[in-house]
Amino acid sequence: MADVFNVTKRSEIMSRIRSAGTTPERQLYILVRETLGARWRIDLNTRALPGQPDVFIPSLRLVLFADGCFYHGCPRHGHQPKSNRKYWLPKLARNQKRDLANRKALRAMGCRVWAFWEHELRGKELEKTRKKIIRRIAELVKKKRLSTATPPLKSARRQSSP
Repeated sequence: MADVFNVTKRSEIMSRIRSAGTTPERQLYILVRETLGARWRIDLNTRALPGQPDVFIPSLRLVLFADGCFYHGCPRHGHQPKSNRKYWLPKLARNQKRDLANRKALRAMGCRVWAFWEHELRGKELEKTRKKIIRRIAELVKKKRLSTATPPLKSARRQSSP
């Protein structure tokens, strides 16, 4: 199937597709900020990390991605394009391969990696995702507090010798 737009128009359309600051990324950031509050540092699109994560919480070593259903191959909404398949099929396969490599590298650096599909950050699924994020971040914060808490004092009682 031939493209309905000429090369110039298609180029103009494609140039408007952003790689950062997308609606799903902003929604993910809002959910995380609402969960943690203002006292936590939250970085956006951290270039120093593999895959330039959409959201990074350094103190929790938590990396979050908002993956677009089309570009990252969502099993529910990802689809194979009908036009220019020679270009798109290898591109989408490279995206998925790169995602796996970046997430593996992040885990090797000691980060936790969470990924959310674009459809999980809008509409009816947003509330379910909000609850999931609240629960999982609360678990991480609790673990962090327990691991940094001072150990209890040892008992002053003398132990009898055998």
